[in-house]
Amino acid sequence: MSCLPVTIVGAGPGAVDLITLRGRAALEQADAVLYAGSLVNPELLTFCQQHCLCRDSAAMPLAEQIDFMAQAALAGKKVVRLHTGDPALYGAINEQIKLLAERGVPVLLVPGVSSVFGAAAALGCELTSPEISQSVVLTRTAGRTPMPAGESAAAFARTGATLVFFLSTGKVAALMDELQQQGGLAPSTPAAAVYRATWPDERIVRGTLADLAHGIEAAGFRRQALIFVGQALAQQPVHAASHLYAAQFSHGYRNTLAAEAFYGRCALYACTPAGLARAHELCTGLGLECHIFSTNITESTAQCTALAAGGLGAAVAQAWPQYDAHIFLCATGIAVRAVSPLLQNKAHDPAVLACAESGAFCISLVSGHLGGANRLAQRVARITGGQALISTATDGQHLPAFDAVAALEQARVLNPQALRRSNAALLAGEDINFCGDRALFEQHFSHVQHIHFVEQPEQCTASVAVLWDAPAKPCPAATVLRICSAAFVLGTGCRAALPPAVFAASALDFLAQHKLKPAQIACLASCDRKQHEPALLALAQAWNIPFVCYAAEQLAAVPVPHPSATVQEKIGTPSVSEAAALLAAGYPQCSRLHAAKTKDGGATFALARIAHGQAAESALAAQRGIAQPAKEQAALRCGAVIVASLGSGMAGHITPEVDAALTACDTVAGYTPYVDFIRQRVQGKDIIQNGMMGEVERCRATLEAAAKGRQVCMVCSGDAGILAMAGLLYELRASEAAFSSIPIRVLPGITAANIAAASLGAPLQNGYCLVSLSDLLVPTEEVRANIQAVAQAALPVALYNPAGKKRRQLLQEALTIFRAVRGQACLCALVRHAGRPQEEKWIGTLAELPENQVDMSSLLLIGGARTVREGDVLFEKRGYADKYAGKHGLPTQGTKNHA
Repeated sequence: MSCLPVTIVGAGPGAVDLITLRGRAALEQADAVLYAGSLVNPELLTFCQQHCLCRDSAAMPLAEQIDFMAQAALAGKKVVRLHTGDPALYGAINEQIKLLAERGVPVLLVPGVSSVFGAAAALGCELTSPEISQSVVLTRTAGRTPMPAGESAAAFARTGATLVFFLSTGKVAALMDELQQQGGLAPSTPAAAVYRATWPDERIVRGTLADLAHGIEAAGFRRQALIFVGQALAQQPVHAASHLYAAQFSHGYRNTLAAEAFYGRCALYACTPAGLARAHELCTGLGLECHIFSTNITESTAQCTALAAGGLGAAVAQAWPQYDAHIFLCATGIAVRAVSPLLQNKAHDPAVLACAESGAFCISLVSGHLGGANRLAQRVARITGGQALISTATDGQHLPAFDAVAALEQARVLNPQALRRSNAALLAGEDINFCGDRALFEQHFSHVQHIHFVEQPEQCTASVAVLWDAPAKPCPAATVLRICSAAFVLGTGCRAALPPAVFAASALDFLAQHKLKPAQIACLASCDRKQHEPALLALAQAWNIPFVCYAAEQLAAVPVPHPSATVQEKIGTPSVSEAAALLAAGYPQCSRLHAAKTKDGGATFALARIAHGQAAESALAAQRGIAQPAKEQAALRCGAVIVASLGSGMAGHITPEVDAALTACDTVAGYTPYVDFIRQRVQGKDIIQNGMMGEVERCRATLEAAAKGRQVCMVCSGDAGILAMAGLLYELRASEAAFSSIPIRVLPGITAANIAAASLGAPLQNGYCLVSLSDLLVPTEEVRANIQAVAQAALPVALYNPAGKKRRQLLQEALTIFRAVRGQACLCALVRHAGRPQEEKWIGTLAELPENQVDMSSLLLIGGARTVREGDVLFEKRGYADKYAGKHGLPTQGTKNHA
């Protein structure tokens, strides 16, 4: 039978209900218990089973105790050694552990509540009092067990710590004398004795060093009493309050520092168990709305999303527009690769941080100022006990960057393009004028000697000026940074005839909950049924802000986190306050609420933030009245089209920007062979595809999908703006009213000429002409005119769509022209399937060109005056040799178009 460990359990100070749950469970399962009968409450033994053998160790020498425990354990029984208090304090357990080990019996320890804490509870005081004593010494006086050198009571007294003496009741008079005469404590120093703490017969004697011994003598304490000494025992102390719960005190789990404030939702990404544990710690400590994405969980919950291996990039792309901050609990390189395809600019990018799994470092990677990454990194580091790593230049010089202050104040930068010059001037020590609120200037900028306050914009004399809510007057500064405190839209709805005073009070309460003031609201927004509601009109007038309303169909087109079936039934839209806030803040560019809807009596409120560099949609709408033009209404309902260039279609030629777009979209459109290039990576998405001659149908279907709210990627080979679909999409949008407000964005790619040129060497070094020989969409005479024109130039010519199976006439005409103008010896090249695995290339002269091999998969390159061949390489001389002949050992230009 296997040997079970002996469990040494701390019984607590005496009260039966102060044993730990773990200690009680050990007793309930025990087959044998050895207890200190003179110190342990015998009622604890009632937790044992009837068959359990209980022995009092009071009369047993150590050897007998070891025999009892070892024999039972080696017989396969569960043995408990029950000690008073916590066994780690004066429990004499070292020798028991050693002797049991010699018998082959292991030991487990279960901690208990020490009598020192039971006694402190009886005294009703804290042993660590701010500015009085922040240390507690647990000790004893010398007896049969001597005290080590340096551990005398007097030595501890000189530290000023709170002193607690075990096993010293019989020598209390000598102890009090030592503390005064050798320890230097005043006779008036508070002292107390607690007899049998937490037992039914518990008693307390209070006094000072001068009289405690007499009090203990009178009370008849002989043993089982603890003695406390120190100023922390004063019953009515005039002590400084602890900072722990002070309103202004910040720590990792209650951060009130303005310099570390962060507002918004956080996404956390963890790739290992350690990273996941750290992510949970941060979610608890940040006190913000957080969501964890991890490959180390198997099932998704409301707070966590499970990711498949390799699924991080797609998860980040999908979460990117939904969160204000993205915190990666992993290597910085992983974070950089995940977000780099998604980055746009400093005005729109969210905060990105990389935090070591250990918590030792938190790096602010992206949007340190406007996105708040620097502040959030400091907040994270405070939670983990690590260090925030911030590399922005102004922070390195302890200067208040204008965008950082704007973000801290939750203000809106109206012209972010002026930030670079403004912060550069700040760093260079150039004079800068500030025009705006004087208190704000004093708080953030007055300590910087080269920032000067002016009352009016026209008073600016520096080349850089910061106008913060300044009067709308001309400013002579060369660079003017404009900042507006009104950065939010308040979406709202209310019951009919709600008293204006009640509505206004509710609105103020809602703003206060989110630490905002009316001056930070740019617009009030609701549904058109409320356009004449007195409470809303009165609030807009009182706050001097525009009031804009939207039709139910406009509101219904906006996805919101908290739709309401009741509102849908009554008004025809599932949301009023949330949808109106998003619309007025610039939806679809603004697609995330700052604060979800809150109901307060008869009113509902929600907040959306207007992006930096973006005007509130409501400002324009308010000037025109309630309804917006049909064109703007359509824009609010539609999705968007991204024209994505695939280059050759090979993975290495697809840019990170296109890759991110393919990940983020919900619909893909394209010519079927081009869709085949990326079909594996877009599995699960809707696909619009067809073949040759279906271009118009395909582009119209793409725009129709976007008009229904879809995010569509139209894929094209090469570069989408060269002989591809980008132009046709714009053409249809311009000619058909239904598509007129659909956003179209073109993502560039590598065109076939560049891919082929790289394969050949550097034949386009000095520029080139690009001509398509297809006359399917362009009149034949126009193609001929283009051939004639470019043949006369000195530049190389890239001929796209050179010939089909039946369409070869223009190729023959082009070759005749080039041979006549540039000569039969003109260098040329033919590249088929450029950039793909089946790529083929031929280099020679026009006289040698194998015309029968030219097809629609070919790119034909006609060399120019400077084209040179060296083996299998074509390149153009750049002209450096002629300019610097003889200076660097370069040959002169010499003969051109060498074969």
